[in-house]
Amino acid sequence: MSSALATAAVRSLLAALVVVPGCTAEPAEQAGLIELGVEFDLTARADPARAAPLAWRAPLACPQVYRVRIDESYPPGLEERLHTRAEHSESFLAIPPPRVGERTWPPGPVPKDRVFAGRLLFQGPRTQDRPVLRDFALSAELAGPASPDAACMERTWDPVEDALALGWPQLPARLVARGETWRGARVEARCNRSACVDPQTGGGGPDNHHRPCATMSWREHLDGLYVLGDEQVAQVSSFWSDGHPQGEALSSERSAVISVEHGRLLASKTVIHHGYSGIEREVRVDAVDACAGGLVAAGWTPSPATVAARDALLAAAEASTPAPDPSRKQTQERGR
Repeated sequence: MSSALATAAVRSLLAALVVVPGCTAEPAEQAGLIELGVEFDLTARADPARAAPLAWRAPLACPQVYRVRIDESYPPGLEERLHTRAEHSESFLAIPPPRVGERTWPPGPVPKDRVFAGRLLFQGPRTQDRPVLRDFALSAELAGPASPDAACMERTWDPVEDALALGWPQLPARLVARGETWRGARVEARCNRSACVDPQTGGGGPDNHHRPCATMSWREHLDGLYVLGDEQVAQVSSFWSDGHPQGEALSSERSAVISVEHGRLLASKTVIHHGYSGIEREVRVDAVDACAGGLVAAGWTPSPATVAARDALLAAAEASTPAPDPSRKQTQERGR
């Protein structure tokens, strides 16, 4: 990328916080944009820092709520042949703080030798619009449980695990320099099948023994550091491919905005290109809660429908929390 193009890209991002992947990315990666200035009416300014610590933090005091939107694009005639319709859905997930009586957590990133184990409440069309309680795990690097093949699938199979795999990039849990690239989460399982297949013929055989039957991990890249409201945020771009030339088989790209101080996801957009079927999936994950360091705290006002869905899910999460057990607390205090 020339210096003139790089300057233009930075100026565009500062005007509307448009997340543009790094200049070393494949051409297809340039499609993964998050336009916070357009959708959320938020602007950012440059942060002079050359590096920042990137690590996830557990929700300690405020329940985090995310909106998950899926939009699919089908080639002409494919819906009729498959007897289905492209998905255009909106779901919500809530990650409450630890319950009363659970282990306390220190402020700051999740310690490297520990994993935050909590609960996650998910509600959307795939759950018949009823809240579903699931396990949730968070280390300083990864959020899960996450689907190992979400990056290559043209349809969501597990809405919770797919959302965690596609929305949350892997972080290095250390100080990261602007422009640095690191290896992200593994992509495997059914995605490995495509690596063994000739995308032109769809066949294997002796002529394709040179093809590796394994795919790359997500490739993560710190594009830049900015200030959104009063918070430092990091712009991270991600890329995955099955190893075939771009546009012939399977590839995905993700752009994410992360709060550095609070160690949480603010917004992400993932696009999955399924070259065999021609289907493309777009998965957007946005923080819609009012917790510190979020989009609302930065000045965004969600729509009344989004607020209603958020509050309903928070009420369901509160109802699913057991009442404090005084005898358990006394036992814990005697054991100290």
